[in-house]
Amino acid sequence: MPTILTALILAIWAYICVYDMLSPNFFMLSRPLIAGFGTGIIIGDVQTGLMIGGTLELMALGVYTYGGATIPDYLVGAILGTYFGRGGNFDVGIALAIPAALLLTQVDILNRFLNFVFVHRADRYAEEGDDKGFDRMMVTTSHMIWGFSRFIPVFLAVAFGEPVVAAVSNFFATYPWINKGITTVGGILPAVGFAMLLKILPVEKYPAFLILGFVLFAYLNIPLVGLALLGVAVALIFQYIKYEREAA
Repeated sequence: MPTILTALILAIWAYICVYDMLSPNFFMLSRPLIAGFGTGIIIGDVQTGLMIGGTLELMALGVYTYGGATIPDYLVGAILGTYFGRGGNFDVGIALAIPAALLLTQVDILNRFLNFVFVHRADRYAEEGDDKGFDRMMVTTSHMIWGFSRFIPVFLAVAFGEPVVAAVSNFFATYPWINKGITTVGGILPAVGFAMLLKILPVEKYPAFLILGFVLFAYLNIPLVGLALLGVAVALIFQYIKYEREAA
């Protein structure tokens, strides 16, 4: 199969995986294991796809973009790692997959920043009662931003080879102000995400829980897993007391 055709097919596969991640009918295509398996089928090396995808899946377990936080793009890492590691070159594939996943964090931040334009336009259409305009922004345009943010890097990397990945990495290293700007935006986005989350939660009704969680995390340095388990326990106790009072 010609390299350009392979690059196009893998880029389309990356687009489909991202689209699946955003769709209400989630088929787990964006998980590294599935993305690597699909890439293995495309290039005719399922074993390498499963090995690369499975390795990255272990790294990605329990990691998600909570509150707008940016994480390594293990989806693209699985696709590129499988492609460059084909033929049993697992070490080569995983050595390229991890830097590619880390590099795509910069693209992901830029993608989220650009997507705000279409989200605000969708809000305006919703206020005006324009259903078609809202669907156009949220379903079509917004998904295209997400899809092409993965389509283009995968296509360029596969079509022009490993030097492209190295050149992009060197570009960010040469101009540190770009990295600094993107890093700053990446630090702001999680704060904005958590602010939006707090806005829809009944914080005014239960402020004590928010204060308790903040104190435990900020001052007592309790790990997130321990904090989550403690939160579940407090919620269960609260619900038990609440229903006991209602029953009485």
